[in-house]
Amino acid sequence: MAAVNKQEAIVLAIDIGKSSLQLDSDGKTYFEKAKFCASMILKRKIFAESKDYLALILFGSSRTNNHLSSQGCYNIEIVTNLGIVTWDLVKHIDSLSSEDITPSDWLNALVLAADMLKKETEEKIFKDLQIVMFSNLDTDISFNKIDIIASCIKTQHINLTIIGKDFEDISLNPELEKFIMKTEATAVNFYSVLHKLSHYKQKEVTPRAWNIPLSFGNVFNIRVSGYKKIDETAKSFKWLLCKNYDTEDSITAMKKHTAYFYVENGEQVEVDREDIIDGFRFGDTIIPVSNLDTDVYSYKSGPRCLQVLGFTKAKNIQRSFLMDGGSYIFKPHKEDVVAFKVIFNAMVEREELMIIKKIYSNNCLPNIGVMFPQREDTENYFVCVNLPYAEDEHLFKLPSLKSFKPNYEENNAVNNLIDAMDLDNDGNELFMPENTHDPGLQYVYDCIAQKATNQNKLTKKIPEHIQTLLNPPKEIVEKTKQPIDEIINIFSLQPEIYEKCSVEDNNILEFNGDEEVDLLKQCVITAFSPIKDFNTLLENGLNSATVCENMKHITLDLIESSTSMEDLEKPASNLKVLREFYINNNDVKSYNNLMYLVKDSVFLSGKEGMWSQFVDSGIGLITDQEIEISDISQDLSEQFMKHEVLQDIAAEFVIDDDDPLKEFL
Repeated sequence: MAAVNKQEAIVLAIDIGKSSLQLDSDGKTYFEKAKFCASMILKRKIFAESKDYLALILFGSSRTNNHLSSQGCYNIEIVTNLGIVTWDLVKHIDSLSSEDITPSDWLNALVLAADMLKKETEEKIFKDLQIVMFSNLDTDISFNKIDIIASCIKTQHINLTIIGKDFEDISLNPELEKFIMKTEATAVNFYSVLHKLSHYKQKEVTPRAWNIPLSFGNVFNIRVSGYKKIDETAKSFKWLLCKNYDTEDSITAMKKHTAYFYVENGEQVEVDREDIIDGFRFGDTIIPVSNLDTDVYSYKSGPRCLQVLGFTKAKNIQRSFLMDGGSYIFKPHKEDVVAFKVIFNAMVEREELMIIKKIYSNNCLPNIGVMFPQREDTENYFVCVNLPYAEDEHLFKLPSLKSFKPNYEENNAVNNLIDAMDLDNDGNELFMPENTHDPGLQYVYDCIAQKATNQNKLTKKIPEHIQTLLNPPKEIVEKTKQPIDEIINIFSLQPEIYEKCSVEDNNILEFNGDEEVDLLKQCVITAFSPIKDFNTLLENGLNSATVCENMKHITLDLIESSTSMEDLEKPASNLKVLREFYINNNDVKSYNNLMYLVKDSVFLSGKEGMWSQFVDSGIGLITDQEIEISDISQDLSEQFMKHEVLQDIAAEFVIDDDDPLKEFL
């Protein structure tokens, strides 16, 4: 079977005459809006990598350049015939200017556009033929041949869209209304299309089914087809080549050559690629790895599969378990609908979910997922989302809020704020994924479009339509103004002023609240270079107590935000510097007290597995063997350095012993 052609043939017709200079209700001319919309249509086609053919004609122009000029089509200019959209065409539209020409014969422009579609698509097959006309239709036109024109448009199966006036405005003119009805055209105003055309869209991808049997052990299989339901936005572009359509010879193939060398007696000696084998370093020894070793020790998951491991109650799968950036939906094969429906109904009736193992293709990493039964209209299907493995799970011990009991006024203020921030807008949820665009991606597209049309100019200002995506809706802001003021008044925060911060037996580390407030503003330690900032502040003569206090705060913040042992290297270095400083100033107690806070921070943030390596980096307690004034013995220090497990954390995460989910999580 031949592939279906999805290309469209589109003719853009823009009014640049005198009537386009009229101001719309927002103070902008019809011409300005038409130029913006036409330019965005072209840019969207380019970024979506569309193969559609597009032509551009201008009516109301001071020039007459068309093949029907002898038949009365004056002041109409054909800029380009049907072809692939290029950046040069975008530049041409952006550089357009309106002209003070009285006759803007949009009806003749429509005849010319229909004739272009007829002649230029005779030997080609297009999915759709369209004419998009930008005009307010204010010019006096003779409708003597309206029946003939409407018949030609319907015979050629041309979809006509007129942007400039909606049908309510057109209905005030009986002849215009009759024309729109006979041509079955769509008439919309600029307000209706500006919002949709203000955002770029990505390349459309036709979903491909992943046909796989859903196996229940060795008992039976149900054939299903899986489709990607939600996926993450691509973080990078995959354009391999930028074509210059004006000069075909400007495309030069890039040739890559990789050379391999080794150094012998200070000179580089080239080696043939065939003589190179893989290897890894074990200490000072390099161990070669042959292709045979790679094949033997490489991971092999087996063939692709979608295997049912068991069922569990829906209450056991919390939303926090769901992970990964995408999800699948699985629909049954037409011959296995009955078996699929039986399993589906049983899961709904028992309120159970299906735990599955998914291997997408041979030797891919396996995923453990959960199948949710979903029903939309009369169609039943499963939604599959990945579940975490044990190493993906992070348990955090958070402080209890039981000690705080809000009164009626406080509780009511918070409830009012929640109600005011509700995104449910008259039954329509705001920020739905299908209607919400990625502002970062939109900004990247906008920057590329700017550089493509003007290489020497790139505005740093974020466009208004992208800025709108970053701001909350105006109605939400207005509704939340009063509740937020109530929150501020009820839960007022007062800055804590330290009148005195002293350290025993150390007059150097005294700080009085009578000192200038500017001193606190000057004492800043950044997370980027804390040690450098610490030393610089001390060298500049700032109060050492304040500097050390800030160093403690930044160190604890770095520990809480870390996710690996590499992230803990910077706070470990900070503690080494503080340890040395306190030893030099005979202030052992301050450092040892700090280390107890550090240990709590490490354990409460779920990093107890890193504690041993963290302490081994030389930041342990200062013992009496190092300084006589220390009250920490060596035995107490060793006990402090031992790895402990917070049993109460695991106790809060309870799964019944007879739960089939327990062996998987």
